[in-house]
Amino acid sequence: MAASISMKDVVSLHTYKLGRDEYVRKMIEYKRRRRVKVSEYMSLLFENRKTVLFQIQELVNAEDLEDADEIKEYIDIYSPMLPGEDEWSATLFIEMDDLTQLEDKLRQLKGIEHALFIEVGTEVIPAIFEEEHTEREFTTSVHYVKFPLTPTAKQYVLHEPASSSHISIVLDHANVHLEIALTEDTIGSLQEDIR
Repeated sequence: MAASISMKDVVSLHTYKLGRDEYVRKMIEYKRRRRVKVSEYMSLLFENRKTVLFQIQELVNAEDLEDADEIKEYIDIYSPMLPGEDEWSATLFIEMDDLTQLEDKLRQLKGIEHALFIEVGTEVIPAIFEEEHTEREFTTSVHYVKFPLTPTAKQYVLHEPASSSHISIVLDHANVHLEIALTEDTIGSLQEDIR
């Protein structure tokens, strides 16, 4: 389970700006291991305390925030992205440069909230989406999802070497079917999250 984030974890704006370039470089590399390219227009970034804190720090920096109440508001907004005990948390991005194509794709992917899974060994675990968008004819381009691991799946992740693990993202939608195996790097990073 990811430890919570509090005000004491957020570096002061002045200090952050001094070390930002190096921190951003390190976080880009760290997140590279945690990002799964599901298709040419879809990716999944597995979140944890480091990635969520980075998001908060970047928002504080971008908005030059020093007011504790405003910073606390960002902590409250982004803390639900932290994985709970025995689960993985991720942000699903659907991105295209052409806005018309993106709008078409979002219409095609309506109902994605019931079509995304992670396969861990022989277990297929459905994603739990923060929100469902059943009231409209399209889905959104950003979704926050959780993958609750069963005891069997957790044991598989912890005891099967990353090099021989079978962990895949599965999209089984009426308009799109994809199965993408996670890389050894990604699996290794996700193993660290549940140790």
